[in-house]
Formats: sequence, structure tokens, C-alpha cells
Amino acid sequence: MSSTPKWSGFYEIVPPAPKTAEITDNQDISGGSLYSNNSWYQRIIQGSSSRINKYKEYDTMDDDVEVARALDTIAEEMTSFDLATRSPVLIDFQLDDDRVKPYTIETLRSALRVWCDINHLDDQLFDIVRVTIKYGDCFFIKGKFGEGWSYVHPRHVLAASVSEHNVTDVRGWLMDTNFKQVGNLASASYMPAKNQVEAVPMESNKVVRFTRCTQTSDSAPFGESVLRPVFKAFKQKELLEDAIIIYRITRAPERRVFYVDVGKMPPARVKAYLENVKNELKQKKIPSVNNNTGVSQVESVYNPQSMTEDFFFAQSPTGKGSRVEVLPGGQGLGELRDLEYFQEKVFRGLRIPTSYMPMHAGDNPVFNDGKMGQSYVEELRFSLYVGRLQKSIESTLDSEFKKFLLEMNINCDPSLFKLRLPDAQNFGKYRQQELDAALLNAFGSSEGITSLSKRFTMKRYLQLSDSELATNEKLKAEEMGVDRNDPDLIKKIYGEPEMGAEGAGGDAGMGGAGGLGDLGTGGDFGMDMSSTDLEAEPGAEGMSPAGQEGAPGAEGAPEGGAPQTPPPGKPQ
Repeated sequence: MSSTPKWSGFYEIVPPAPKTAEITDNQDISGGSLYSNNSWYQRIIQGSSSRINKYKEYDTMDDDVEVARALDTIAEEMTSFDLATRSPVLIDFQLDDDRVKPYTIETLRSALRVWCDINHLDDQLFDIVRVTIKYGDCFFIKGKFGEGWSYVHPRHVLAASVSEHNVTDVRGWLMDTNFKQVGNLASASYMPAKNQVEAVPMESNKVVRFTRCTQTSDSAPFGESVLRPVFKAFKQKELLEDAIIIYRITRAPERRVFYVDVGKMPPARVKAYLENVKNELKQKKIPSVNNNTGVSQVESVYNPQSMTEDFFFAQSPTGKGSRVEVLPGGQGLGELRDLEYFQEKVFRGLRIPTSYMPMHAGDNPVFNDGKMGQSYVEELRFSLYVGRLQKSIESTLDSEFKKFLLEMNINCDPSLFKLRLPDAQNFGKYRQQELDAALLNAFGSSEGITSLSKRFTMKRYLQLSDSELATNEKLKAEEMGVDRNDPDLIKKIYGEPEMGAEGAGGDAGMGGAGGLGDLGTGGDFGMDMSSTDLEAEPGAEGMSPAGQEGAPGAEGAPEGGAPQTPPPGKPQ
């Protein structure tokens, strides 16, 4: 028998555990590891790569008060009602085209009113725009003629059939029609009607789609949400808000520290002594009488108010003894600059001006309502941003309305008009008023310059185009009752041209009839032109314009004065 001990007698053989998934926490973003980083923080702030999961993330962002308010602000700026027509959609006609007749304008406006009523655009246009900018797409299924559109949530659009060479050219859609709508379009909540998915192909001409998709979009053929660029800043703000709330809940309450004087007590008795002191402080002594024995006794019960009661400790003459100190709660609870930084970052990402959304309820930011000032730059950029968003909505509205006209057997050249959304509230009106006032002031200053043509000054200082100038002449001729083929039309509209001083009064001073035209106020001679000074016949040889001898034309110069030179081009 071998004396060598067996390993199995001293150690237990344990099989290795199955290999678990390893998650790296590498924060190095240099090189190619940027898109392969799997840390929990990177996964949170980058969001999901799935389109359907992104919709859920956008819903979570919409639950935030400030983000929902920002989306409402953008949608309201895009869908403001026109005060003149009280319509959410306007028609731009080519007024300089003679083919646009008055009855054509009235017919198209009536058809637009009917089309808006059928599709409930007065009520749902705001929701359509909000869904489009939130998800990037808004889908409707067309019904029968005369019926409105049926809304389909983008999450129920499973796939798209696109052209081979152009991913934005959608030929058809694959939709899940097995769902039921809960609520209205504004609070879109959709639940599956059954457990299975029923995918139904839909032709593109049977689907109305509002989208923000472009050929440069990474998510083509689907649109891009306005919330995508600010998702990282929103998640950082959300994490910081949660950290602040957790810190305040756990650290905000005040705490007390009890310093108990144990003197020279042995360490073995210190713990028991501290427990007795703690029980004395937390318990309340209640005297009672035992009903069975009739003996008086003192009961100790838990006192929930013990922390709010006063404490009394005896101290020695040297000041030593037990004492209680209050520890303050969480420090810097009112410091929210880091949270405000990320909140402002979200607003900047959504292009919301600071004058539209103040950070605090009591703030009074500078708000100029589109006028010149500090807020003007931000409001100008926001107005341009809203205009770009409106173009994606206007193109769909324009094409669908022209299809409606064909179904109504209204034959009209589609190039004569186009649909558009009203301009942003207030800003366009005030901006146009300031521009018109500045142009009119410049034009008024140029009217006194006779060497400038009136039509040139209107084009240069009023910034009128050739078509606008022709329209003005047409309307002016109609107001004056002048035929447009009249050869003197320009003279009758703009008046007789004003002649210059030389053309109206001839050359001044040298013997011709009317030679006093430039000397109504003394001319270049600095002399008073009164009636008594004009006794001599104008043009007499040797006489000055004032009737005095020694003027130009006579031999020599006036006594005591310098010789004067006649005007150029005249014989001396």
C-alpha cells in the first residue's frame, strides 16, 4: 500500500460552471470600438437600433413634461390657423398667370373646404403634424370616395417595398391590420386584437403617408424623428433626475448622533450599557396596575415620538458627559445647474427658443415676439426650422388634394396652384411689417432724385420683381380706367417725367431766353435776384444776369473783383 495520500481524500472535485456572458465596460471610443461598445451606460444613451423599439423610446420621451411641451410648441407653430380664411391649409395661386380666373379660384377654395371637412383636417392636422415629427412618419389608409382617412400607427407598418435603385421610392407597404384603436389620434394607443400578426400588403396609392424621409436619411425608407438627435441628452437628464431624487430621499432626513459617556467602564460592559441607553430613549414608561394581583408596575412600550422629544443628560463640572448632535441632511439640494444644463441641451437640440420655453416658472425672459433684439436670432432660426418641417407636410397635402380634384372631375392645371400651411404665428407678420417699413422709407427718400427712374427705384428700393411690377401696373391701369394697350400707359401710370434744371430753363446767365432758370436763388453768383435787379433786358451784351455792368461777356472784370469764367460751351 502506497503511503502517498490521495487528493480525493482532502479536496472535493467540483465541475466548472458554464461560461457566462461577459460584458465589457471599456469606455475608450477611439478606433473601431465606438460601435461595438457594450457597456450598460453606452447602451442606455445610444438607444435601440430597432425601429419598433425606437417608437417605444419616443413614447417614453413624450411622457416627459418638457419634451411633450416642446413637441406641442413645434406642432402649434406648424399648424397655426390663417386669420383671414380660418383654414388650416391655404392655396397659393399664380396670380400673374392669366389662366387663373376668378371662378377657378372660388371653385378650388370650395373644393378645399370640402376636402378638409371629409378628412377632419381642422381637428386632426395638429395631431398629424405632431405624430409625424415624433415618429418620423404618419400613415393613413384611404377609404371609399367621400370617406375620411383611417390612421395606422407606424409600429404596425412592418415593411416597405422600394425601388431597386432608389430606397425612397416606395411601391407598397406591408401592414398589420390586426389591431384595434383605443382613443383618438392625439392619444394614440393601439392594442393587438389577436395574438397573431396579420400582414396585409398595401399599394402605395392606397396609403397616405406624411414623412420626414429624405435620400440622405439613415432610416430610409422610413422617416426620422426630431427626437432622435436629443435622445442621448434626454437619457442623461433622466438619469440625473433619478439620481437627484434618490439622493434626496435617502440623505435628506436629518439624523442624530448620541455621544454617551461611559467613563472608565470596561469594554465588555460598554455594548450592554449602550443598548440600555438606546432602549431608554426609544421607549416610553407607562405606569399601570395589574388587575389580577393589584400590583402597580411600569410598562415600557415603543415611543414613535421619541426622536422629537427633548433629551436630558447629566454632565460633570468639567463639561464632560453624554450629548446629542444633529447631523444635517443632504447638502446642496438646491443646486440644479447640472440638471439645467442637460435640460437646456434638449431644448437646443429641438431648436426651441429660450423665449418660448423659460427654464423656471418665475423667469421673465426677453421676448420680442419676432421683433429685433436678442430673441430675434433664435426665433429666426426656429422659424426657418419650422418652415423646413412644413415643406414635408405640404408636399403630401398638395398631392392628395390634387388627386381629390381628379376624383371630383374638376379639371385644373396642377401647376397653377399649390397647397401650403400658414406661416408661423406672429413672427412672419411682424418681420414683414418691419421689412415693408424699411423699404418704404428707402423708397420715399429716393423719390426726390429726378435722375432716377420711378420703376427702377421701385425695383431697387421696394425690391419688387418683374412679375410684381407688371402686376402693379396691371392693377393701376384698371383703377385708372386706362387700356393696357395704350401707348401712353407708362406716362399715365407714373406721370410725366420731371425735366432737369437745364432742360426746363435752358442755360443760365448767358444771353439766351430763359437764361435765368438756374438763378432763381442767386445761382452760383451769390446775388439776390429781386425784381428791381432785373431792369435790364436778359441777354443784353455786356450785362450781368443781375443787370450790372462788368459781368461775364463784358470786357474786363468788375472793379475790385476777380475775372469770372463763362459756362463751358458758350462763346466768350
